[in-house]
Amino acid sequence: MNLITKTTLFYLLVALLVFGIGGVVAYMLVENEVRKETDFALYDNLSQLTKDVADSIPLDILRRGKVDIAELGPATRDTFFVFSDTLAPHPHLQGVMEPYRKLTAVRQVGDQYYRFSITDVIIETDDIYEVVVEIMLRLFLILGVAMLFFSFLVTRLLFRPFQKTLEQIRAFRLKESGALQLPETTTREFRQLNTFLTQMAAKARRDYLAVKEFSENASHEIQTPLAVAQGKLELLLESPGLSGEQLGQVQAIQQSLSKLSRLGKALQLLAKIDNQEFAVQAPIDFSRITEASLSNFAELAALKNLRLSSRIEPNVRLSVDPVLADMLISNLLKNAIRHNEEGGWIEVELNREHFRVRNPGKTPQAPVEQLFERFKKSHASDGSLGLGLAIVKKIADVSQFTVDYEFAEGIHQLTVRFS
Repeated sequence: MNLITKTTLFYLLVALLVFGIGGVVAYMLVENEVRKETDFALYDNLSQLTKDVADSIPLDILRRGKVDIAELGPATRDTFFVFSDTLAPHPHLQGVMEPYRKLTAVRQVGDQYYRFSITDVIIETDDIYEVVVEIMLRLFLILGVAMLFFSFLVTRLLFRPFQKTLEQIRAFRLKESGALQLPETTTREFRQLNTFLTQMAAKARRDYLAVKEFSENASHEIQTPLAVAQGKLELLLESPGLSGEQLGQVQAIQQSLSKLSRLGKALQLLAKIDNQEFAVQAPIDFSRITEASLSNFAELAALKNLRLSSRIEPNVRLSVDPVLADMLISNLLKNAIRHNEEGGWIEVELNREHFRVRNPGKTPQAPVEQLFERFKKSHASDGSLGLGLAIVKKIADVSQFTVDYEFAEGIHQLTVRFS
């Protein structure tokens, strides 16, 4: 639900509250006005009857259904007129009472005093209520339709620059060199927003390029001395006269340097994935990449005496970067080989819904949901970096896949589900 729709609904709720209060006020005002007009008509009728009595019109003629005149004699004095509410039978509906307005007064006509009682029907409160409610409902419906219609126009016209700004932001890429082109607008708030976004995008691009350049330079500069150190250690291993203890120490140093080199490459790969440096051009044949990876790891699996079986559905095409696809499959296969048991097996399954790898192995020492975090290992003693599954998770996220890890009855199962 967009902002204009939410604002319109909020205003409609406020209008509903206002119309409710306004309806009560209107009902009271109409009822008061009807009462005043009825009282005025009754008083006017009293004056006319007084004149008729003074003109010697017989009382029997003046007495009607709503008029009662009683002769009191010469001893009574005039009184002020008194208005009151009363109930009387409905003239047409038998057994139904309806509200009347009554005027009572004593008037002197000549030497005699007369009591006048005049009643007149007033508009019933139910009728006033129904009229007020009907008017308010119609006004509210007209207002609601008008607000919805004009909110649509506002969204299409006034918010058009904002929609274009959102489109430009969605298309913005840090690794591209083009500046952020935002639409011109005469609305001050949109101009302020565009200025802020332009400045923020420029700063983000500068920071990104600085960090990217630093990480690439650092990775390159680190790899060079590591390669030199490994070469020196290889020469040292070929030197005569080294004791067994010295050979063990040199090999340990070599392993540490190799691990450090792999760690730098893995972290650099994660940074590139985070920076979205891998672009999807067109759907690729995931089946072919899976078969190629299986062929590459078949020899390694055979060296560890592992049986490798697969069920690959042909021509499974996915929108994913081919380099990332190869990394995902390779990391899962390496993980299955590393965390397998002697003489074990690996099952690989691929169809249009998921890619799955199953293998037997030891029970993980950490919760399986934590193994996708960086530097989390299933066993502290193994030689892995703890980044393999983190890379798999990151590739799955940027490719809009989901990855699940299950362990039951000594079987590890990793499933990548395609959305």
